[in-house]
Amino acid sequence: MRRKRVDECLNIQTVLYKTPNVLLLGIKNEGNDTAFIVGEGVSMSVNEQNVPYRWDPYLTIPDGYDALEGDVIGMYFPFESAGLEQAGSDLAMYVNQNMRKYKSIVLIGHSKAGVCLANMAKWLKRKTVMGFVSAPFLGTNMTDAKKIREKLTKAEYIIYRKYYNQHKVDLDIMPNSDFLKNADFSGVKDHICINVVSECIHVWSLADIGCKYLNHRLQYKHGDGIVNVTSQEFLTFLYPEVRKIKLDASHANSLKRLFSNKEKYIIE
Repeated sequence: MRRKRVDECLNIQTVLYKTPNVLLLGIKNEGNDTAFIVGEGVSMSVNEQNVPYRWDPYLTIPDGYDALEGDVIGMYFPFESAGLEQAGSDLAMYVNQNMRKYKSIVLIGHSKAGVCLANMAKWLKRKTVMGFVSAPFLGTNMTDAKKIREKLTKAEYIIYRKYYNQHKVDLDIMPNSDFLKNADFSGVKDHICINVVSECIHVWSLADIGCKYLNHRLQYKHGDGIVNVTSQEFLTFLYPEVRKIKLDASHANSLKRLFSNKEKYIIE
């Protein structure tokens, strides 16, 4: 799968839907009967000319997902987003009003995008397939700058602040946030849902090394480097009808490993 580096010179020609809370890009449109919406859990804002003016550090966007047989839409959180509740509401409106032509709809959310989709499920008017990957349903301490400052060295904290800068959708996945206290995931019972829980057991890449190190620094007994396993499994604890898959992957690689060579990484 090819990816494009996001910068101020990138003019995005495939913006399908843009609100202050959610941005949807057409990644692959071949007129299929099945559509996928994939949220990688990353953020990007574009101006009126659809040129990015703010984005997550080192962000790249795909120009296709080879493993997905259907039309593909990419989902992003603008930095002006009011949070995961509003992003989910806007996304549900798009699905309900603009995706009626598809026989099947599959929604896949990584990290906070997975939490957003689970909370959004209650607003969807048709049955869909939903996948949640490395999703922090009980939150993650990585979004709590005060707690993280106590665990990291000064140099590590400087790097941390480049990635976590009090963006509202990140604050929504802080443990005990107002969003998580009031989130309603009960809508997942009306859909076909899979909860992909990732744990970094073996080291397969440099990203895995970094996440293994974070597991140690955050004192996670079981985790993917960003989210502990208990937080990921909470949705299945609430709703046992949501099928669980266990993946040997770090947070950085779990979505990629789900799409490619998954037989190698699925451990449960």
